[in-house]
Amino acid sequence: MMISLKASNQQIFKDVITNFISALSSNMFTYGLGLMLLNQTQSALSFGIELAIGPIISLLCMIPVGNLTDHLPHKIIIIVSMMSRIVFLLGLLTTINLFEGIWKFVPIGIFVAVNTVAVVFASTAYLASVHELVNDKKIHQLSSLTSAANSLATIFAPVLGVGLYVTLGFSSFVWIAIVALMMAMLITLTMKFHYNEHAKNNRKERPVNNFREGLGYVSQRPLIKILIIIAVGLNFIFSAINIGIPYIINTQLKLGNALIGFLDMFNAIGGFLIAMVMNFWPINRARILKVLLPLFICSFYFIALGLIFMFIKSMTIIYILGAATMFIGGIGVAMLNITTQINIQETTPTEILGRVSVIMTTACTIVFPIGTLFFTFIFQASSNGAIIYLLAGVFWLIIMILILPKLLTALQNDIK
Repeated sequence: MMISLKASNQQIFKDVITNFISALSSNMFTYGLGLMLLNQTQSALSFGIELAIGPIISLLCMIPVGNLTDHLPHKIIIIVSMMSRIVFLLGLLTTINLFEGIWKFVPIGIFVAVNTVAVVFASTAYLASVHELVNDKKIHQLSSLTSAANSLATIFAPVLGVGLYVTLGFSSFVWIAIVALMMAMLITLTMKFHYNEHAKNNRKERPVNNFREGLGYVSQRPLIKILIIIAVGLNFIFSAINIGIPYIINTQLKLGNALIGFLDMFNAIGGFLIAMVMNFWPINRARILKVLLPLFICSFYFIALGLIFMFIKSMTIIYILGAATMFIGGIGVAMLNITTQINIQETTPTEILGRVSVIMTTACTIVFPIGTLFFTFIFQASSNGAIIYLLAGVFWLIIMILILPKLLTALQNDIK
């Protein structure tokens, strides 16, 4: 069934609003959760519990998520996921005060695990449903504007999160998250999913066999394989950003918390602006450049941060150069993510898109806990964290030069 341009535009509008509401409330909740745990436990894990638990849960759920997403109506999966999150948020609200100090990690850990399962189901269903929401000419706009909505939410979340925590406390974040999920669920209910008949012949097969079909498809797509390898390596190195920037600014340079939030904001602004640009960038123009450019930007990103933290002493100059570097880094990461997502959504058959999406997502995120532990140790063992960024940037540049011939070949063959 062909989806009209008018219907596609309506779906895009609803999807963007839903994603903005969900992303803003989710990011604010993460800030509130981290601040509450830090105050109650004084643990360094307070802001990293989702990063530590989430990828492991995603790995454990990879097979059922991929299979069910390709065999069940996507709208039902999304709605059930939202309802599950609301129920467990209410459960968290009623149980959190029964625990004190370090024991608060018990209800929080359970909630994060269950919430991760629901989020993975919903996000995979969204990725797999693009052909049911918009026509093929609108896929790149859907992906670009959704990414822009997420980046815009990231810009406002830190300020709103800290302000609400100081004035209203942690319980307010739970209620905000519940209301936001209800609003997003109501909007989703009004969206039209144009289902195609597919995958019925696989319903009675064993789950592992179904999932093996997705792995087989990935193994036949050289571009997907090489992008997964690149993403795993890049995400491992990017763990140094999550761990290193707060550590270097606070512990080693003694520059305060304001600079951390300022740099994060410009990183999100960069992601937002490139997402808006790519909404109007013709999908078939400069396809290879849209993959290669951000990969080399990432090398510049690390080297520039290392040089700034190592040699710049003026707070004003650090603010200016740091903001510019984070802005460019945000552009690179968002451009790579959007381009990769559009390529997968446009070229992968609908009946297997859920399994392919969850394989890529899990493979790319499972490295985060390893990278977090590795760089936590490295930064604490080093007296000058800027050197770590310099080495990471040079290392990634060498990797890109070595892998460039294979990547170019895969890109050229995939575009044919």
